[in-house]
Amino acid sequence: MFNAFVKLFIKDHNDADNPEVRRKYGKLLGFTGIFINLLLSASKIVAGVITGAISVLSDGVNNLSDAGTSLISLFGFKLSSKKPDKEHPFGHGRFEYFAGLAVSVVIMVVAFQLFTESVSKIISNETTEIVLGAVFYVSAGILVFSVLAKFFLAGLNRFVGRKINSVAVEAAFMDSVSDCISTAVVLICLILSIFFKNAPIDGYAGVVVSLFIAYTGVKSMKEVADVMLGKAPDAGLVKEIADYVKTFDDRVVGIHDLMLHDYGPGRKILVLHVEVPAEGDIMELHDMIDNIERGLESKFNCIAVIHMDPVVTTSARVNELKEVCRKIVKNIDESFDIHDFRMNEGETHANLIFDVLMPYESRIAPEQVEKIVSEKVKEYDSKLAAVVKAEYPLV
Repeated sequence: MFNAFVKLFIKDHNDADNPEVRRKYGKLLGFTGIFINLLLSASKIVAGVITGAISVLSDGVNNLSDAGTSLISLFGFKLSSKKPDKEHPFGHGRFEYFAGLAVSVVIMVVAFQLFTESVSKIISNETTEIVLGAVFYVSAGILVFSVLAKFFLAGLNRFVGRKINSVAVEAAFMDSVSDCISTAVVLICLILSIFFKNAPIDGYAGVVVSLFIAYTGVKSMKEVADVMLGKAPDAGLVKEIADYVKTFDDRVVGIHDLMLHDYGPGRKILVLHVEVPAEGDIMELHDMIDNIERGLESKFNCIAVIHMDPVVTTSARVNELKEVCRKIVKNIDESFDIHDFRMNEGETHANLIFDVLMPYESRIAPEQVEKIVSEKVKEYDSKLAAVVKAEYPLV
C-alpha cells in the first residue's frame, strides 16, 4: 500500500540513495503530514470546544504541533540537500538530524503542557459532562478517523524511514505512533465519561496521554542524539565493507582501524587501513588500493580513503614472532588480537612493533595491557623489545 502511494508521487522512488530522490521523499512526507494534521487538528479543536473535553482539545492542539513538526522536517530535508560549499565542504546533510531533534523537542513540550493541564483538572476535580447524542457521535467519529489517519501516517513514515535510512523520519514515525495510542485513549475516556460523570476521567486520560507522548519524545531524542554524537555504524554494514575489501584481491593481507564518519544521509566518509605485502611492487599495490577505493565509493555511496600498511609476509622469523605475540595477547584475553605487525632488527636487539585490539567492555586498562605484553615478550626472548599500542576498535 505504502509503496503504491509513494509511486504516485515519486517516479524514481527506488533510487533512495540519490540526494534528489531523498529530498522528494522528504517533500512527500512533509506535505502529507501537514495536510493530515491540519485536518485532524481543526476537527478535534471544534469537537473539544463543543464537548468541553480537554483531552479532545489537547489532542487537537497536539495535531497542530504535529503539522509544525512536519514543516520542520520539510525544511530539514530541503536544507540537508544543499550542495557542499566553501564553509561546508562535506555538505549540509546533518540538517536532517537537527530537524529530527527539533521534532523530538516539540513532542516533549506538548507532553509537558498536556500533563500540567490534566493534573490541574484532576486536582480541581473538574468533570466533563458527556451525553449521548449527535455531538458525541460526531466527536467519536472524528477520533476514530484520527486513529486511522495517524496509523496510515505512522506506516508511511516507517516505510520511508527504512527506505532512505532517516532518523528524522523515524522520529516522525514515533510521533505518529504516540498519536495513535493517545487518541485511542482519549476516545475510550470520552466513552467512559458518559458512565462516570462525577470522576475527572478526562484529566486522567490527559495524564496517561501526556506521559506516553513524553516517553516517545525522549526515545526519539536519544536516537537522534546518538547519531549526532557519533554512534557506531551498523555492524552488518561494517562486516559488509570488511568482507568486500578482504575479498577484493589476494594481495590484501588484512584490514584494521576502519572508521565511518557520518555527515548526514548519503554523505559518509570511510577511512581504513589495508595491510599489503611489503615485498610487492609499490606501484601495483597503489593501483589496487585506488581500485578498492573506487569500488567502495560506488558500492556504498561514500568517500573512501585507504591508508596502505606494508607488512612482511615471506619472512619465516617475522611470521613466527607475529604468532608468538598473538598467543601472548590471546592469553591475556581470548577476545584480543593484533594487527599492523612489523619488526625492526638491529645488531643487539629487535623491536616488535604492533597494535593490540581490545573490546570496549574489557576490564583491563590499555596501559596495563601494553605493560603485560612488553614483559611477556621480554621473557620469551631478552633480545626482543615490544613497541606495542593497545587500542579499542574504532567501529
